[in-house]
Amino acid sequence: MSKSDKKRYLKALNRRLKKESAGTFDTVFVFDPPGARPKDATGVTVSGPVNENILAVMTDVQARVFAKFEASAKPG
Repeated sequence: MSKSDKKRYLKALNRRLKKESAGTFDTVFVFDPPGARPKDATGVTVSGPVNENILAVMTDVQARVFAKFEASAKPG
């Protein structure tokens, strides 16, 4: 995934998370390892502690956003 794709993906995750949580979560998605720049990121993780409810919402958000990005990816 290119640096710009990683940025767009993280932005989409957090936009969707904010929408689905009605802005009630302090926790957001961040690049993994925490503090990594897009070019060095190996994935995404959470910014802080989570409970089962937050984790369930974040898991659902990640699955939907990933599916959308995968479907829009150009082959080859």
